[in-house]
Amino acid sequence: MSSSAQETTATTAAIILAGGAATRMGGTDKTRLPIGGTPTVERVLRSTPAARRIVVGPDGPDGPDLAARHGARFVLEDPPRSGPLAALARGVAEIPEDAADVTVLVLGGDMPMLRPETLEALLTADPTGSAVTALAGDDGQVQFLCAAWPLRRLRSALAAVENPGGGWADLSLRRLYAQLGHEELTTRTPAGSESADIDTPDSLDRVRRAAGPRIALAQIRVDEDPQVTARTVRRAVADGAAAGAQLVLLPEATLTPFGTNLRRAAEERHEAFVALLEDLAATHGITVVAGSFSPTDDGRVHNTLVARGGGISAEYRKIHLFDAYGTRESDTVAAGDELVTIDLDGTRIGLATCYDVRFPEQFVELARRGAQAVLLPMAWADGPGKSEQLRVLLQARALDTTTVILAADQSPPQDYTGRAPRGIGQSAVIGPLGQVRQELGREEGLLLVDLGLGEVAAARRALPVLEHGT
Repeated sequence: MSSSAQETTATTAAIILAGGAATRMGGTDKTRLPIGGTPTVERVLRSTPAARRIVVGPDGPDGPDLAARHGARFVLEDPPRSGPLAALARGVAEIPEDAADVTVLVLGGDMPMLRPETLEALLTADPTGSAVTALAGDDGQVQFLCAAWPLRRLRSALAAVENPGGGWADLSLRRLYAQLGHEELTTRTPAGSESADIDTPDSLDRVRRAAGPRIALAQIRVDEDPQVTARTVRRAVADGAAAGAQLVLLPEATLTPFGTNLRRAAEERHEAFVALLEDLAATHGITVVAGSFSPTDDGRVHNTLVARGGGISAEYRKIHLFDAYGTRESDTVAAGDELVTIDLDGTRIGLATCYDVRFPEQFVELARRGAQAVLLPMAWADGPGKSEQLRVLLQARALDTTTVILAADQSPPQDYTGRAPRGIGQSAVIGPLGQVRQELGREEGLLLVDLGLGEVAAARRALPVLEHGT
């Protein structure tokens, strides 16, 4: 989780309305429908940056597991099936009366495309803590079930619309929002299909076509002791899998850091490292991608990106070698010459490595081959201006190709003064129009992103650079 998310969770709560069966869906509980292999309500839960998560609706057979994994509490509206305002009031009742300065995310349990960074933006949009900030729908209308409310204002609005005889049965959410003055309500524009909910079979089909897999970017410190690194890799993959990732990306040179004997590591440990990745992938039922080194016939190595698990077995050999800024990677590393893509649950993903990011033609060709996202493990070299260059290059490659760029760098060792590249951190998720979705600092951490294929398609319609470049 990003540092900004950690800061916001302490003073937030989330109330997720998951009211069960929907008549227009043939009586199906739409909040339990699988989207990208994950039930809708779980996708909402794992995207919610809140210390307290309250789900109002039937817990079902998966309730105890969801509650344990996401720190959620399931409650039923009272009386049952009495409408969304009654459900919301029931959720509010779970928040202690003496709670102060709390912001409440009011969410629908059938909105599987929400992004954590968007919900964080709703929570932090009003520094005064007095206004309501809601996501806008594709039509510009307020999305009633995706908004951040100051708790005190939410309680007062509920009290104002309560039925004369008590309770909120059969009252609509529109009545609640009608209590807000013009200056009390602001909206934010969604990215891609974030505002999509599930009301009909057609909307379910659209959401499923727009949803991509969850990917974890693991920014780790690669130690010269391979046993230490192996423990770090195991922990990072386990953390990513526990967070629902279908693929975990580790940095370039995870086998052994630059500045060590790459040939010896390749000869003695590459095969065992690949076996470790395969074992972790099988154990957690996911795909694992990490940077290694494999021997060549001329005494050098290939800088090899290994992808294993989930039906995927692929390797990409870094094409562009870092012969720059006084470093000569080609002295010890031989260049590859083939582009590689992998297919993960219907999403095509390109593979590249570090210095490749300076060569737009490689990323354009990956996109032309169908890549909707590109994995970019790195061991970025530190130095004057290098941080700024990295940010610009990541954004530029996204804009060149209207793909999502997923960059996982090494976290540099503290007080490292050597010349070999050991990373600068700054792992990032860049949207298809160059937006910095998420970013880490220099310390170890994990970024989680649910790929939005609908967002990529929308970006390519708005900015058809791939068509214009033919």
